[in-house]
Amino acid sequence: MNNENSLLRPQLRYVDVFPVPGEQGKQSFGIRDPQHVSDKVLRLQAEAAYALQFFDGRHTLPEIGTAYREKYGIEFPLELLEQLCQLLDQGYFLISDNFENHYRRLVASFHQASVREAFHAGVSYDENPAALNEALGRLFARPAGPGLPEARDPDRRIPGIVVPHIDLRLGGPAYAWAYKELAESESPELFVILGTGHNATRNPYVLTRKRFATPLGEVPVETEFISDLEEIHGGELFEDELAHRSEHTIEFQVLFIQQLFGNGIPVVPVLCSFSYANPGDGPAGESIERFTDALRNLIAEDDRRICLIASADLAHVGPRYGDADGFSGEELDAVKRADREMLGYVERVDAEGFRGYLAEEGDRRRICGFSPIYTMLKSMRAERGRVVAHDHGEMDPIGSICSFASVVFE
Repeated sequence: MNNENSLLRPQLRYVDVFPVPGEQGKQSFGIRDPQHVSDKVLRLQAEAAYALQFFDGRHTLPEIGTAYREKYGIEFPLELLEQLCQLLDQGYFLISDNFENHYRRLVASFHQASVREAFHAGVSYDENPAALNEALGRLFARPAGPGLPEARDPDRRIPGIVVPHIDLRLGGPAYAWAYKELAESESPELFVILGTGHNATRNPYVLTRKRFATPLGEVPVETEFISDLEEIHGGELFEDELAHRSEHTIEFQVLFIQQLFGNGIPVVPVLCSFSYANPGDGPAGESIERFTDALRNLIAEDDRRICLIASADLAHVGPRYGDADGFSGEELDAVKRADREMLGYVERVDAEGFRGYLAEEGDRRRICGFSPIYTMLKSMRAERGRVVAHDHGEMDPIGSICSFASVVFE
């Protein structure tokens, strides 16, 4: 499809549209690319944001104007539609030649790199190494944190932890509760980091062999383990490797590994992207079964101390995520009670019970960390887990909430 035709019948890419408090009480919306193919954030008045529902690749601009008038009873001038279309295309928010060319350049550049550079340094955390180390240390401080790690117990091994991936400024102490116990146990010799893949991928799992860099240095990747996973699983586990470029869920865990264990312990970075409905029949379910079988068997055959890290947040509720109203008080308490019921299955290392709980409720709380937690529970050899932290963060001023927890397994 050439650029002229794509703009004649514009098709919006998958984007994140979220409410933004407007000036003088006037509603507006922000638009951003969750895949970070575009680094732009657009702010649109409500009228323009409402028009995006017709940017489906089927309506011409005059037809969008007609559909808008029929639905809202007001005119959206063609000239303004053309300007909106141009703005979206320049920002790579439309499926067009402009976007495709930009995307191919990104893929080629990432493919050629041997290192996955820190994407969120200077934005989500300090890019100065000394300041970053100090900031990470403060997350352990009481009363919100557990205190700094003490002496290691050489007789204690932790096969896995669940930790949040929420912004460190909102949920950092919850990370610390799990990492303190890990730092006080016998040091792992390999970390398998199961990160939540927030963007849809063609395979439920995506691997990379690229070393992970942060302001604290580079962490090696265990390429032989990754090759064994690929060989046993079969199928294409690198097809959407670009997803690793901007995903924060592994990058945040690497920071804690570096701070507590240095840069010598290798990692296996795995992005997990599937819903509670996928582990059944069909190609996705078969891929999940093959991968978890392969991971479990490789761990059993490996003489090293291996720790699985599931980088997972829990409930996402409120207007930002599609609910009509914000959550606070009794509504928020109910969400967190459901969290604890669900986490009971995690503590019992019951993968199917965990999935069944979400299936029964229809995942109405939008548990974004389902896939890494499920993968961990299917692959890890552990007797029981223990919730060591459970909290929530306020994502905006209008009651959008993300809950999260840390779980330590023995």
